[in-house]
Amino acid sequence: MSGNRLFALLLGLIDGILTVLALATGHVMRPGAILSIGLSVRVALGSSLSGALVYFFSEYARQRQRLIHAEKELNLARHGKLATTELGKQIIRETAAGMVVSCFFNFFGVMIPLCFAVLFPKIQWLAVAIALSVLVILGGLLARLVLGRPVLWIAALVSAGMVVSVIGYALDIV
Repeated sequence: MSGNRLFALLLGLIDGILTVLALATGHVMRPGAILSIGLSVRVALGSSLSGALVYFFSEYARQRQRLIHAEKELNLARHGKLATTELGKQIIRETAAGMVVSCFFNFFGVMIPLCFAVLFPKIQWLAVAIALSVLVILGGLLARLVLGRPVLWIAALVSAGMVVSVIGYALDIV
């Protein structure tokens, strides 16, 4: 898998997990509340659509900025010219492909914990534990990918997940 696709995959999963913690923690921690599969799918669709658009615009802008930087390094007379070439079209294609990957894994990242809440309605809090556990795994994978220290990456992602969970619980959005 190319670096861009792997980045899109990890970004989608992390975004999906953090989104579900923000949106659904209040609901799954509320005694007597039951999470339906329909609500779970709606949350996942909303998260993945939003995440896909954020990914596309931020990645496309980043890639365009790289082209502008290359033009300056090459001392080209007109800026923005490379973006209209085949290179510019390739950036759009690659960004769109990454967006699809990010969107799919964002949806998947939301559905992983919410499926547990649907399947085990008496212990819906399990969804939060599953989400945080997935962040542990993703932190370890990210550390390996960037040759970082696993403990720090895991601690950072789990801490972010816990903060988002507390905020999600306080907001009680879904």
